[in-house]
This record gives sequence, structure tokens and C-alpha cells, in this order.
Amino acid sequence: MLDDVLPSEIFGVLLVLTRVAALVMLMPGLGDASIPAQIRVSFAFLLSIVVYPVVAPLLPAMPPSFVGLVMLMLHEAFLGILIALIVRIFMSATHVAGTIIAYQSGLAAAQSFDPTQGTQSAIIGTFMTLISVTLVMVTNTHHLMIMGMVNSYTRFPANEVVAVADFARVIIHYVGYSFQIGMQLAAPFIVYGLVYNVGLGLIARMMPQFQVFFIGMPLNIFLGFALFAMVLSSMMHYFMDHLQSVLMQFLG
Repeated sequence: MLDDVLPSEIFGVLLVLTRVAALVMLMPGLGDASIPAQIRVSFAFLLSIVVYPVVAPLLPAMPPSFVGLVMLMLHEAFLGILIALIVRIFMSATHVAGTIIAYQSGLAAAQSFDPTQGTQSAIIGTFMTLISVTLVMVTNTHHLMIMGMVNSYTRFPANEVVAVADFARVIIHYVGYSFQIGMQLAAPFIVYGLVYNVGLGLIARMMPQFQVFFIGMPLNIFLGFALFAMVLSSMMHYFMDHLQSVLMQFLG
């Protein structure tokens, strides 16, 4: 029935667009709230036209009814959201690390709007999140994301039922993994904060008349910035290595 009003090529592009649009809307860098929705939709449409000839042999036949078409499109949108959500969750590792660094260096009260999170957050967390998105674009890691979109049709065919339980376990794994990477990125500052605060506590006990707070706070901020400048490149290199390994899993 649908064959009479919807050509197979338009059906294929529409089906690919459904999954790709969900991926683009949530992918880091490509789907940030700071990018206008019109640009994201236009990019998703152009990308779908490019991807369609590659994945056309993997697409299912057009369903005979309109209800089957709607169900198939919902299936594709759901898959795209789940795949993009995994990458988005892992990208939050830099936000976790930045928040920990802000607390350890006394800058937790310095808040700014984070365009990637869509809310107020510690300024160092915002800074690290923006650096990670910039590095994704500069190092062409977003090409791996696009290749992962294409490869997702091999790993998650459009005509198979979504294993929701398996996806739930994968998402839970990446939530824990993201937090683990964030803690590892902020490990130098955790050690620094422990040593620094223990030292201030000992000074306060040995010299009660000494104004530890007025001397310690500016010194804590200065030392925090100095340590941040020394380890920032190593932290981001470590993060990008793990991000690329996560994306390579989608490439098989």
C-alpha cells in the first residue's frame, strides 16, 4: 500500500534520517544546545543523504502499512538516542573532573553557564568541557562518531528488536566508567587537596593565633591554578585516548 505513495528511496532516506537526527541532536559538539536547531537538522539531513547509499543494503523492506512505518521510525529514533546517550555520558567525565578540581582549589563558588550541560556549573568544569569538545573537533574525533553512525546499522540492524536490558546494562557501565575517568583525571588535585588541607590543619593547631583562612585561601587558588596549568595537557590527552577507544568499540 505504501509503495504507491512513498518511493523506496525516500523511505530509505527517511529511515536513515530518523536514526541520524537522533544521533546528531545528542552527539557531543554536534548536538550542543549552543548550536541552533536549524543547523543541526540541516546537518542531519545532509548526512543522511550521504549515509543512505552506504547503508541501503542493510535497510529493511518498506512495511505494508502506515502503522508499521511509524513503529519502524520509532525503533530507529530510540536506537539513535541510546547510542548517542552512551557517548554523551562518557563526555561528562571532564565535567566531573572539573567540578572536583574546582572544589579542591577553592573555586567551587565561581559559577558560569555551561553550554554543553545547559545549566550553571563550576567555571573549571565548564572550561574542561569546552576544551574536550574543541579537541574532538580539532583531532577529527567527530569523524569516528560519524563512522560509528554508519557502523551502527551493522551492529544494530533496523529490523531487529532493541535489547533494552542489554542497553541498560551498557549505559550503567558507562556511567560508572565516566565517573571513574573523571576521578582519575582529577587525581592530582585530590592528592593536592588532601596534603594542603592537612598542612593547614597542622599549622592552625601549632599556631592558633595565625589567620590560616586569610592566608590559605589565596594560596590555595594560586597553587590550584599552577597545578592545573602543569597537568592540563596530560589530563586531556588521557581523556581523548579513552574517548577514542570508546568510539572504536562502535566501529567493531
